[in-house]
Amino acid sequence: MADFAVTAVGADRPGIVAALTERLLAVGGNLADVRAALLRGSFAIVLVVAVPDEISAADLEAALEPTARELGMGIWVGPAEPPATAPPGDACMISVYGADRPGIVSGMAAALAERQVNILDLSSRLVGDPSIYVLGIEAELPSGLSPEALEQALGPVADQHGVELSLQAMGDDVL
Repeated sequence: MADFAVTAVGADRPGIVAALTERLLAVGGNLADVRAALLRGSFAIVLVVAVPDEISAADLEAALEPTARELGMGIWVGPAEPPATAPPGDACMISVYGADRPGIVSGMAAALAERQVNILDLSSRLVGDPSIYVLGIEAELPSGLSPEALEQALGPVADQHGVELSLQAMGDDVL
């Protein structure tokens, strides 16, 4: 089996996941990983799918394209990296909240990148009235960096952007 990453983005409507996964099944595809999100009326989905070896990325894209067009979605298909074999580093959940202003995600992401912290999952949104900006980052720490040291390093970034920061180490039993 060959692994491919598939992304599709378009206006939200019922049936997107059903239609795309039906087409994948029709070409012998098996889902490995999926992440989907609704972002202010736009639906985005990323799938890693295993397909029979004789199916190329171009074949898979050709099979999905009519369905994507019917759904009004843009689609991309490319190679998927094999799963990591190295043991994962310690994971933590970083929560940031405060008044919305430009640069919060950029500042936090840059500070994490400087410390070789890998972002596994990131989501943000405005909530409430008046609005509060909420950012959640699931991150994998490199060897030698403790959650406490990372929280201390991110403190000045949070202060610079006028937001509150909390960091929680994640055990194996946390999803």
